[in-house]
Amino acid sequence: MASSPDTELQARLGADIAGLCRFHRPSASEGERQAAEWVASRLREMGLEPELEEFHFYPDYWNVWGSHAGLAAAAGVAALLSRRLARPAAGASALLAASFWGDLTCGFHWLRSRFPARQSYNVLARLPNPSAQRVLIISAHHDAAHSGLVFHPAIPRLMAGSSPGGGQMPAVLKLPFAAVLLVTAGAWLRSTGVADFVARPALRLGVALNGLMAALMADIGRSPVSPGANDNASGVAAVLGLAHDLSRERPANLEVWFLSNGCEEGIMGGMMAFLDRHYEELAGRRPFFLNFEMLGSGEPEIRTGEGFVKFYPYHPEAVGLAARVAREPEFEDVGSSLSRLGTDALIPTRRGLPAITIASAGDTVRPPTYHWPTDTPENIDL
Repeated sequence: MASSPDTELQARLGADIAGLCRFHRPSASEGERQAAEWVASRLREMGLEPELEEFHFYPDYWNVWGSHAGLAAAAGVAALLSRRLARPAAGASALLAASFWGDLTCGFHWLRSRFPARQSYNVLARLPNPSAQRVLIISAHHDAAHSGLVFHPAIPRLMAGSSPGGGQMPAVLKLPFAAVLLVTAGAWLRSTGVADFVARPALRLGVALNGLMAALMADIGRSPVSPGANDNASGVAAVLGLAHDLSRERPANLEVWFLSNGCEEGIMGGMMAFLDRHYEELAGRRPFFLNFEMLGSGEPEIRTGEGFVKFYPYHPEAVGLAARVAREPEFEDVGSSLSRLGTDALIPTRRGLPAITIASAGDTVRPPTYHWPTDTPENIDL
């Protein structure tokens, strides 16, 4: 008996997920490079001509964010020890807060730029169409994340009962950012000498919170890398699946680019490099970014915006188009949500380009396998 198209599709997706998970692929590593070459080889099998685009980025966000927190804690200790040190401590902490904001919003990288950048690769394949009215960029990332205590599977179950809307992830990274601001405010108050009864408790709390943040970030750095089946071999498999289909039946009015990014887990380094390289080329061609993230952990959903500390709603055109598609009968079970973390769609969104992320949703604020050693092909819901 011949297999059904759905069965064949599931087999292809499963094979691509398992294939990518063969590589130990932390951001900007040799394994990530091998994964990029594997993605390129799959695209060549479809008759496409992929290019590996090299870029340089420092991806170890735990060192960057942990350094912000550790230095803020040191500033707080200095302010507690000496009122004379409180004013320079307040100034240093204010600069750290500004730098941390830049990193968390992907706007600028003051402290991160002091760390040594490493080599990484994006993979780009195009379906040229000289008569195209616009360019569709279909993307996912091929690197995998470190695990760590903050990603323990018990945490989503605890957060589900306390978060707004039950299944909505709260903006958890506002707390460490606020901790740096707390040291800034406490040190400034201490320097004035008029509100020590407020300044000292604020500084003690700020030092404690920043110390905890630094310790948690250090734990991520020492923890093993997830196999990355759901996050995000599933997304890469979706890109490859669409490349397989669209290379055989090309859209009449679209030029399609298939993009697999490196360093997303380092906080969107690959997508930033892609837009730095291609923004002018795309600017006059009405680009639209369709990004896939963690597709193997429940029902599909459309994201409407995202952001670690500042929320960035997606471009109205992207949200409107997704809403129209979701009203079609075959997509009636597709929900929508916003994310208080970040995906590759954040970068074009910040630059005013229409972009949207398609993800999957379960019963908790994040999948129980998220950034965990159990994120294996066997735990994927195809």
